[in-house]
Amino acid sequence: MPLESLLTLVEKLRERIDNYGDALRQSEALTRYTLIDPLLRELGWDTENPTLVIPEYKGVGGSADYALFSGDKLLMIVEAKKLDTSLRDEKVLTQGLTYCQKQGTRYLSVTDGRRWEIYETHKLASIDEKRIVEFDLKSQSATEACLKALTLWGLRASGHVAAGQTPFVGPTHNKLDSPEPPTPRPMPPSPDGQKWQPLSELNQRPNSSPPVAIQFSDNSAVSITSWASILVEVAKWLEKKKLLTEDHCPIKVPGEKWRTTEYIANTEAVHSNGRSFRNFTQVGSFYIVNKSSRAVACAIRIIERVGQDPAQFKVRFA
Repeated sequence: MPLESLLTLVEKLRERIDNYGDALRQSEALTRYTLIDPLLRELGWDTENPTLVIPEYKGVGGSADYALFSGDKLLMIVEAKKLDTSLRDEKVLTQGLTYCQKQGTRYLSVTDGRRWEIYETHKLASIDEKRIVEFDLKSQSATEACLKALTLWGLRASGHVAAGQTPFVGPTHNKLDSPEPPTPRPMPPSPDGQKWQPLSELNQRPNSSPPVAIQFSDNSAVSITSWASILVEVAKWLEKKKLLTEDHCPIKVPGEKWRTTEYIANTEAVHSNGRSFRNFTQVGSFYIVNKSSRAVACAIRIIERVGQDPAQFKVRFA
């Protein structure tokens, strides 16, 4: 999708808001037909293709104005309002978020055709903190609105909303400049005689002090402060190396005595029984449960799940 085409459409939608605003403020149907449908189509969501978009979608406990699909997976619910309707009615948002959680849907978008707001439904936070993307076709420049709108195109392409990141269009060599990667944390000094211990040989005891550093199979290393951070740092490294992919998820907690409904990693912050993760860290497009008591076993499970050798991942104590 050329960015120029999206920019042309946004300019046209801005003109429609100016020219037909009075009528659009009186009719949700007209707002959808005039503003919302054209933008969805331009961003890859063909509103005439029921494998991608189902209007008036009937789900568990209610219905939605639009449901956006990738295959059999429901990616986003879109609630439409008349132009200039408030998008932040707490009761309405709570109902929408609850509806999405019942469907197992990761994202909710609310729009009046001019303003779009996207929420991450399973994020354990206040409603305001669940809001991860917002843009306004009128108050922002057309270019800025286009760049924010591309998050919906990214959802079509990857199944995820890249919150806080600048999206891009076209082949890799045309990608917009991305932020500099964070500076690696300094490694703590290694005490004399202290050796690295393979995760596969590490016995995690209750209430014991955690390691101070973890080393990966490429010999890079980072400092850590807790048992749970072993699992998180392993997931970060695997995701960065593109070893952990969506095809590996969900990954269940190891051990037969643990409930088979529990996950340690998934592309949504929910277990197989629909219960939301209580304490987790988002790593790229993945959600990793912060499990301290069995962090080493869980880290080994993820490493083995992606076909790597846990013996090549090591930790060092103070």
